[in-house]
Amino acid sequence: MSKPPSRARGTTSIRSQMSMVAVALFDLAAGAASMWAAVLLRYRFEPTSAPDDIALQSVVVFALACAIIFPIEGLHRGLWRYTALNDAARIVRAIVLANLVFLPILFLINRLDGFPRTSILLEMPILLFILLAARLSVAALRTQGLRGALQIEDRSKPTAILVGSDLELDDALRDLGRRNGSAPFRTKGLIEPGASLTGHAIRGIPVLGGLEALPAALKRLSEVEKDAPRLVLAGAHPEADLVNQLIRIASRTGAKLSRARPSDGREAFSPVEAADLLNRPPRPPNLSPARPLIEGRTVLITGAGGTIGSQLARLAATLGPKKLILFDASEANLYEIDLEFAKRFSGVAWRAVLGDVRDRDRLHQVFREESPDVVLHAAALKHVPMSERNPGEAARTNIIGTVNTIEMAQEHGARVVALISTDKAVNPGNVMGATKRAAELYARAAASRSPNTRVCVVRFGNVLGSTGSVVPLFERQIEAGEPVTVTDPEATRYFMTVEEASGLVLDAAAQTAADPALNGALYVLDMGRPVSIMRLARQLLRLRGRDPDAPGAIRVIGLRPGEKRHESLVYEFESTIETSIDGVWAVTGPDLDSKAVSAGLDAIVSAASGGDGDGASAALEALCKLRPSTLED
Repeated sequence: MSKPPSRARGTTSIRSQMSMVAVALFDLAAGAASMWAAVLLRYRFEPTSAPDDIALQSVVVFALACAIIFPIEGLHRGLWRYTALNDAARIVRAIVLANLVFLPILFLINRLDGFPRTSILLEMPILLFILLAARLSVAALRTQGLRGALQIEDRSKPTAILVGSDLELDDALRDLGRRNGSAPFRTKGLIEPGASLTGHAIRGIPVLGGLEALPAALKRLSEVEKDAPRLVLAGAHPEADLVNQLIRIASRTGAKLSRARPSDGREAFSPVEAADLLNRPPRPPNLSPARPLIEGRTVLITGAGGTIGSQLARLAATLGPKKLILFDASEANLYEIDLEFAKRFSGVAWRAVLGDVRDRDRLHQVFREESPDVVLHAAALKHVPMSERNPGEAARTNIIGTVNTIEMAQEHGARVVALISTDKAVNPGNVMGATKRAAELYARAAASRSPNTRVCVVRFGNVLGSTGSVVPLFERQIEAGEPVTVTDPEATRYFMTVEEASGLVLDAAAQTAADPALNGALYVLDMGRPVSIMRLARQLLRLRGRDPDAPGAIRVIGLRPGEKRHESLVYEFESTIETSIDGVWAVTGPDLDSKAVSAGLDAIVSAASGGDGDGASAALEALCKLRPSTLED
């Protein structure tokens, strides 16, 4: 979160000061009015009316006492729209102290002659009502009810400082209040990065300042508390720069960094994850465009036990499908997703099918039995070093498996097929990327053969947390106390959460299903800026309490066979245009020679089917070198 310009900050500061002055004047007026009303009410029980000088002296002296005590107690600092019952204790304390100051002063002036002592018993509840009712009314208008304001902080938990905007902080504090004693920590202060609310309070919790005030605040807490303080980042989509700043501060101060997420249960306050380190806030899935694709239809998902395939299955299950067919070659992965569906989606019709996309007969059987309307083809061998050592197997799964899946979909009248691809298919430097490039070319070429079955390709980068990816590897190494292995200090990769990628795959497929002009479309997902792998490793080390600059914390091992230092999402002859779906781009550019593509694919399939790994690799290399004729000229 970037800091606002100094002029804007100065304007905000002036408004903040004016707000505090207005609150202070209101409180003084309320004090004077409550004392006046109390004296007059008390004399209604007397045979004579209240002397004017007694009422006036009482009001003036009590207003003076309030002017002394209320600022000391900080009543003017509280933001009314964020008032909670925590503020009531401070108001009661301020009223009691103001009366304790008032009585001696009035005694020195007139020996309390004519002042009915029991007026204080009337004045205190009147003033408490005025001060608290005004504040709670403003808070109730904002929260659309008093329930959110009538909360009391649980003070038995470890201490914490929350960081976020005023709205994010208020939401987090309100969520803490709803937990009825189950909150995992006790909030002692708030940090608002814009520093526009310094000196105020939200729900009774003081705003300590901007980020520059955070290290000192954490240090003070660590000096007086037994356990390390918590540093809690509020808000659903914090900016990566803010997350990175907090990681560095937490690392220096020993604080434990966590997130306040819009969720229930344990996930509501959980550790910062790798997804929080992206160079952009994760995009929440918008599945409304995908509903017409899935609702009331039979959906076949290949590779349904994998990271992407299982998430596609979960999302599709929420969109009212007629039936889901979960197809996977891994018995263990299929068992896990089948077990999860039995627990979470018992109201959805599904079938778990063990099979391999390389087995054409098995695919034919499943298509004949289920007649799927939508095919989401996520099955693939995706690990670069493993594919490099087993090129024939990579070609059989990634290419022949794609050929089988699309041909079966066309033969059995499926409405749409979506192929999951990767940024490694762009200028591939390894077998895995080359096989995915070949699959892309086949899928787009096959689209024209059967207009009734529309085909699209969705290309994106690395998925955070997927099996075999860099983040789980780093976390295992950190947990084991081993050096974190980085291939190259300059290496970067595109990253996306599995929720983002899967949601956008469904949205992209829905576009092709709805528009015949998009048959054969190639989409890429908006991955934001590439992430430095070295920086990611350093941040994960800090998150786990380790010093990335310590000897042996990070070890550079060099690029592995087939790896590139940087990846691209499109070729130099491709360009992207926006679509109606936020986060999905359509790729345009000149076509490759269809005869050359067909001949290259035939050579690859022939070599792979015959177990000729070297021949498959050579054919792949030749195919991936193809460029549009306009560029060759």
